[in-house]
Amino acid sequence: MRRRNNNNGIVHLDDGGAAKSSVRRNRRRRKNMVEKVIFPIIIIAFVVFVIRHSSSIATQRQKARKIVNGFMREQRQDGTNDDDPNDYPTAEQYKYSEDHQHRWAKESILPPPSGQKDWAINFFVASRNKIKKSDFKLAYGKKMLEWEDESQNIQDRPPLVDYTKHSYAYPEIISEPPRGGSYPPMDTLGNLLKKWPQNNYDNPPDVIEEKLQHFDFNDAKQLEIAKLYRDLEFPFKLTNVPELITANAKWTDEYLSFHFDRKRKALRNVENTELNEKYGHIPPSDGHCQESIDSFFAFFTQRNWNIKTMGAPPTKDTDFTYARWAKHARYADSVRLPHTKKHYYWQSGAPAAERKIPKDQWTMISVDLPSFSDPEPNFISFNPKESKGIQCRMGERGVTAATHYDGGRNMVGMITGAKRYILAPPLECPKLGIVTEKKHPTFRHSLLNFDHINLLDKPESKTMPKSEREWLELAKDSKAVETVLKAGEILYIPSHWFHYITSLQKSAQCNVRSGREFNGSPEWGSSEDVLKCVGEA
Repeated sequence: MRRRNNNNGIVHLDDGGAAKSSVRRNRRRRKNMVEKVIFPIIIIAFVVFVIRHSSSIATQRQKARKIVNGFMREQRQDGTNDDDPNDYPTAEQYKYSEDHQHRWAKESILPPPSGQKDWAINFFVASRNKIKKSDFKLAYGKKMLEWEDESQNIQDRPPLVDYTKHSYAYPEIISEPPRGGSYPPMDTLGNLLKKWPQNNYDNPPDVIEEKLQHFDFNDAKQLEIAKLYRDLEFPFKLTNVPELITANAKWTDEYLSFHFDRKRKALRNVENTELNEKYGHIPPSDGHCQESIDSFFAFFTQRNWNIKTMGAPPTKDTDFTYARWAKHARYADSVRLPHTKKHYYWQSGAPAAERKIPKDQWTMISVDLPSFSDPEPNFISFNPKESKGIQCRMGERGVTAATHYDGGRNMVGMITGAKRYILAPPLECPKLGIVTEKKHPTFRHSLLNFDHINLLDKPESKTMPKSEREWLELAKDSKAVETVLKAGEILYIPSHWFHYITSLQKSAQCNVRSGREFNGSPEWGSSEDVLKCVGEA
């Protein structure tokens, strides 16, 4: 202990800090220990975790490759052409009739008419993380495809039958919606397809008889009547819709390519071209193209599709630009493309969130379809708070979308071309081959190609799988009504009504939904009937 004087002459005893609390010394010791021992341990543990995690991922990928490679080997052994990496495996997923004109549904991926739960659990619970995204994509790049080479020598021609100008017979307007099941007038699915086969785009009836009510959108009285049908959950159509007519004039292939393809590398600098001045300073839109090996498109949830058990997926995403898709769609009309050839489907839309941002930031679809994107209720989007946005589908000749239902009340607007819609009410759910298991990638959809109904009594159907035949026998007797939706028209599809769609020519269609209606109608059923058939969505 030393003596220390301060400036005032007062003497203090200096013990060198020994009199201070020992707590501070202990704290410093613990801190040194953390720095010297614990911190390196944490670093080592983190490195070990990363190594093990990376090893686990590598193992999973290796297993996935073994699954896919094993499946591909099985396909090659069965005669699949392996020259082109973009070719689909065919042996398991795609069985054909003897004349190779009809592709049957794979026996194992079609649900049995009963016992779907056990079927799904035993066969279809997909092994997640055992697929590669590349298994669901086709990268064509700048490769010149056969049809592109051929199209260079073919002048674009209109479709043989332009359904926007065909002859139609319309029913008289009924101001008071008929009750008791007399509206809409129903037929059976089998009869509808017998009278006008699905793939007979070039030979329709001389006069197409429309059964649904048609109301002029510009007539206030007719619109009031249409509201009565809408409130009863009955399907109907609106004609002469001004914004669809306006969009029809604007939506040329050049215009749509400008909006859809601007994000692509080839058009990245389009802002500096005259097109920007021609079409306006509008944010670019998104879209993508899907390919099927024929005209039938069955949609699915990619993450649930197990290649090992289910084979090749029904469709694949391609790297087509809109311009390339449109070129094929024109080609399809020009050469009267058969349903057995590869077909392409362009999809796009505008998210529901877009209506919440300033309008000068809206993309082309929202701008051109103001009633579909309006944040305030109107006749077309009458419950915008429950809307999930605008969905758009550009179809080419023959593209057929498998039967499915939507929970939301659906307004479908045709901007260009025409499509054939076959509607079935909720009560018909048990007859349509709808996949009821949630874990299945095609839940709420059917994998049945109804064109095959006309083959049930023909020799070429002898190779048809048993389960497909059983379902088609049920489906042909289901109640249905059809309509041709053409440019300038809107079709109202009530909640939980099934729809089966064929594009009759190059076409563009957009739809918006206005929330789910659970009560339906006593005549045609409700959400309860569908949920009994399908399960809670």
